[in-house]
Amino acid sequence: MALFDDIVANLTQEFLGESSDRLARMQVSLTNLASSRDDKRQSIMALSREIHSVKGSAANFNFRTVATVAHRFEDYMSATLDTAPLPVEDYQSFVDCLSDLIEIGREPDPKQAASTTAKLPVLAAFDPTSVSAKPGRALVVIRARTMGHMLSRELANCGFLAQTALDAFDAIRLAVTQRPDIVLTSAVMDGISGVDLINALRAIKATADLPCAIVTSFDRSHPDLTGLPKEAGVIRLGKTLSDDLGSALTGVAPR
Repeated sequence: MALFDDIVANLTQEFLGESSDRLARMQVSLTNLASSRDDKRQSIMALSREIHSVKGSAANFNFRTVATVAHRFEDYMSATLDTAPLPVEDYQSFVDCLSDLIEIGREPDPKQAASTTAKLPVLAAFDPTSVSAKPGRALVVIRARTMGHMLSRELANCGFLAQTALDAFDAIRLAVTQRPDIVLTSAVMDGISGVDLINALRAIKATADLPCAIVTSFDRSHPDLTGLPKEAGVIRLGKTLSDDLGSALTGVAPR
């Protein structure tokens, strides 16, 4: 057992060292993006490769918060690549956050993880001075990235900031530790379905009363939605998406 522990410890140190090197290369790419007036494709591709590698390695070594931040960084980059100028300062915030987490050298406790990630930029953010109420927070568990971006924009129009989860299991962790105002999940996902995720949240004391809604092309009567709790909303893709989302958010008060 001691030998196995030594192997795990050595591999973990290798991961931390490799991640530090990758973060250094991310910083170089960000510097190039900030200063270059030429085609930025090469720097963007290099940055994307390093983020993806850190995300995959972190998940393998149970650094779930690092993996979550890297996943959010990927989503944020994908959603903002057509912006001019690129939000390099926002990208820097993600790199700084990853650097802080790698420097800790272990998975942070839930309170520390929530505090660290709460300061990250969010997709489809809006000017908080444009709304009188405190913005809500939605946890989004959507397999298709383009759909996730579209839903984030719709949420912003309704006064909600979106945070994405890696998968259903990551969503449960974030729902417990960060207590969003609502969880929106795809009906079909890898591992467990959206219906199973909502029922799992209902079975956990800390999230039993958390508003949830499922995003799907099916009507509530469809067999794939069998077992969906009656109080859970159904947001149908297509022309009714905005109306269904508005109905699901009605009565959801920011915590």
